[in-house]
Amino acid sequence: MPDVTIDLPLSFGVPEHFQDIDFAVSAEVNTNRLIERLNMVDPRPSDAEIAHAVLAQQSMYEMLSAAGAVYAGTLLSGPSREEPEKKLSSVTLTVTARPAELSNELTVHRLARTMGAIYPDAEVGVVRLEAGPAVLLTEERKVERPVNLLGEGGGATTVRQLHVFVPIPGRLAMADFAIATENIAEWDNCVEIIGQVCKTIAFAESAA
Repeated sequence: MPDVTIDLPLSFGVPEHFQDIDFAVSAEVNTNRLIERLNMVDPRPSDAEIAHAVLAQQSMYEMLSAAGAVYAGTLLSGPSREEPEKKLSSVTLTVTARPAELSNELTVHRLARTMGAIYPDAEVGVVRLEAGPAVLLTEERKVERPVNLLGEGGGATTVRQLHVFVPIPGRLAMADFAIATENIAEWDNCVEIIGQVCKTIAFAESAA
C-alpha cells in the first residue's frame, strides 16, 4: 500500500500483480525492470512487442512525472501456453494529484458538469464511494500510429480509460484514480480492478 504523501494525504491498496513504476529512480532503471519481466513471459513476446512496451512505458514515465503522479503501475497480459497467439497488452493504473476550485460535494457536481461539457462523447457521472462522493469519467481515444521501435508503427488503436476523481477533505485538491488499456475485450476486469482500489481509499487523520 503506498504511503501517505504530502500532496495526497491518503492511502490505498493496489492488486499484487501490478508492477509499480518507481519515480524515485530513473526511466532507464524502470525500463530494465520491464524488460526483465517481459523476458520471463513464456512464450516470450516478440522483439517488436517488447520494443513497443518499452517505449510506451518510457513515454508514460515522463508524462506522469511531469503531471505529479504519486503512483503508477502496470499489469501485463500476453501469450501463454494455453493462448500462444494472444498479443501482449497492458493495463495501466495511476493516481495523480489534481487541483480543485471547491471542496467535497461542491467540487464533485461542478466537475461533473464541466467534464460533460468538455468531453461530450464521454460517459460522466457522480457516485458515492466509501471514501465519499466522486466523479466518474469513461472515454475512448484513438491513437493513430502506435509507436514501434522496430518498424514504422501499426494502424490506429483505441485506448479506453476510466477516471475516478475523489475530493480530498479539507483541501482544494482531488485524487485522480485512473485505469487505461488497449485491450477493450477485458475492460470489465479493468473496471473491477479500479473499483477494488477505490474501496481501499483511506484519508489521513489530518485530512478527515
